[in-house]
Amino acid sequence: MTNIQSDFWTRRALILLAAISLWRLLYLFIVPLDLGPDEAYYWDWSRQLAFGYFSKPPLIAWVNALTTTIFGVSAVAVRLPAVLLGAAGLWGLFLAARRLFSAEVGFWTLVVWLATPAAAALGLIMATDVLMICCWCLALWTLWQSLENDGTSWKLATTLLIGLGTLGKQMMLVFPLLMLIFLLGSPQDRPQLKRPWPWLVVLGGLLFLLPPLWWNSHHDWITFRHTAHNIGGSNPNLLARLATFSEFVGSQLGLLSPLSWLLLIGLLFSLLFSLRQQSRKVRFLLCFSLIGLSGFFLMSFKKSINPNWPAVFYPAAMILLAAWGRSAISAGRFDRLRRFFAPAWKFGLLLLLIGYCLPFVSQTVLNLGRKDPTWRIRGWQAAGQQTGELLRQQPRPDHTFILGTSRNHSAESAFYVPGNPRTYRWAGDPPSVASQYEVWSPPLDKFGWDALIITDGGNQLPGTLAQHFEKLIPLGTKEMKTGGGLQRKLDYYRGENLLSWPQKR
Repeated sequence: MTNIQSDFWTRRALILLAAISLWRLLYLFIVPLDLGPDEAYYWDWSRQLAFGYFSKPPLIAWVNALTTTIFGVSAVAVRLPAVLLGAAGLWGLFLAARRLFSAEVGFWTLVVWLATPAAAALGLIMATDVLMICCWCLALWTLWQSLENDGTSWKLATTLLIGLGTLGKQMMLVFPLLMLIFLLGSPQDRPQLKRPWPWLVVLGGLLFLLPPLWWNSHHDWITFRHTAHNIGGSNPNLLARLATFSEFVGSQLGLLSPLSWLLLIGLLFSLLFSLRQQSRKVRFLLCFSLIGLSGFFLMSFKKSINPNWPAVFYPAAMILLAAWGRSAISAGRFDRLRRFFAPAWKFGLLLLLIGYCLPFVSQTVLNLGRKDPTWRIRGWQAAGQQTGELLRQQPRPDHTFILGTSRNHSAESAFYVPGNPRTYRWAGDPPSVASQYEVWSPPLDKFGWDALIITDGGNQLPGTLAQHFEKLIPLGTKEMKTGGGLQRKLDYYRGENLLSWPQKR
């Protein structure tokens, strides 16, 4: 490709990236969706900064603390990093595709990646995947540059990105492992293993884990035990295994759009079957996509897989899909399906547009009810305002704390109740550590206080909760409209005079 052509496609990529980033920024101000329970939960972490947390490394809390300190506590401030980091990750993806193939392939990589519902969510919802995928995409670029250049700057950049990504989410630890697998399996690159830089990159990236390791050593290694719990487990019979596998496939079809995902999976396995005829760059991208995706395919027969878990393995796969779609690589007989490349990204674009419109029409024009995927993040602001009003009406509002029976109640109340009060979660008697709220100190300084207790409408309070108060008074059910004739119902109680708090056994 000539420099003129490269500049042309690079300009188009920059225009596309600027347009989608500006649109996402505008969307933050106009979308009628509240902060989701996970977003509120991670924000609550940012009020007690630490080197580690119950389920994740600390970077998301640090980022939330930075943006809300600068811009104030609001849903826009919490979600702003998703837009900025999403743009940075997209630019890294383009640079990787341009370096591996061409600027044209880089542009079309952005198109096929953006034309998916998953990309829309990653650019708007503040989750740990946002941090990790940003670092992953940039690290793909810097690692390939490291393989092509003898300079140390690219290797240092790769080390930094691995480290930061690891502070974002544990899955980033797979990146250096895949790097070593590629170097070992590539005859041209295998001699690099005799040089110090690959091992220094791995070691340097792992050094970023020292703060979370130190924190975990003082908290019973809770993050490791939680992660092991997520990985463990197995389905008891064939029907259960087929059910979780089908569930996994269905979730991926929905996140990436059906036609694009089917083309992508077919392409990856077609390239695998012709691996000896494929170039070094194709093998590099297969290493960072197919190995991880195959692992989740196999794992899905054992247990349910969260739809977002394999997300980091799609950027490299999208580069391959764009390169194949633009005839930069061949997949043998699978090339006969290349005519479906354009319909695939166009259909994905249609789903993307529907996804952006869904929050505005799903509860009015379409009236999807509980089938609306955005229902889970509706009604929380109204619930917070209602909780705040009830708190002010209590006999001793200055000596009343908020107690949720679930993590969602505690996190959303902390964010949306006026004044952002410290909230607590009832974890049972004896308490089971199932969230960060149990890692933090319990309300032992609140003996003699009252509690405003929140539970989902229609759910009974845990039987032993009342024993820890002098008296328990029902305050009724409050209903918050979420659109489409649906309501979020919460039951409230006042626990008078906290007498004791469950202790671990």
